[in-house]
Amino acid sequence: MSSVEIAELTGKEHKNVVRDIRVLFQQLGVDGLKFERVYKGANGEDRPCYLLPYDETMALITGYSAPLRMAVIKRWRFLEEEREKVDLQ
Repeated sequence: MSSVEIAELTGKEHKNVVRDIRVLFQQLGVDGLKFERVYKGANGEDRPCYLLPYDETMALITGYSAPLRMAVIKRWRFLEEEREKVDLQ
């Protein structure tokens, strides 16, 4: 799941989600470079974002409030169900 999507689902500013991800990586001793991506910001310029696997997403959001965690968990469930549909085709 992308940091952009996490920000949208939780109502947090993307820059704050990115900060939280960087702190998480530092605490876990994870090389964040392998998760770094780029997206186009509202003004069309390239901006950094992260594409997180399931475990890292869950580790990040456990520090957020219960409603924010639930929004992300529901989205992950949807993504997994969609992937299963594609795999069955």
